[in-house]
Amino acid sequence: MSFPAPQPQLSTKHRQIAQLSQQLALLSERTEQLERLTQTTAEQAKFMRSLGGHHAGWFMAANRILTPNDAPPEGQEQQ
Repeated sequence: MSFPAPQPQLSTKHRQIAQLSQQLALLSERTEQLERLTQTTAEQAKFMRSLGGHHAGWFMAANRILTPNDAPPEGQEQQ
């Protein structure tokens, strides 16, 4: 034969369930936010790669312009 649980235990159990529900709702909200941020980061990574390529090109061009070793000696023309 089982006896009904005392009232204070039921109140504690309901309070704990309510707190758990709040925490799960917060976890769900933050998980959705993380998913949105991850998608945004993935989009931005494509642009960062392109930007890196442009910077590399600029550095190579600047190196070619600023390095005097590539210039032909004086008095000789390039063919």
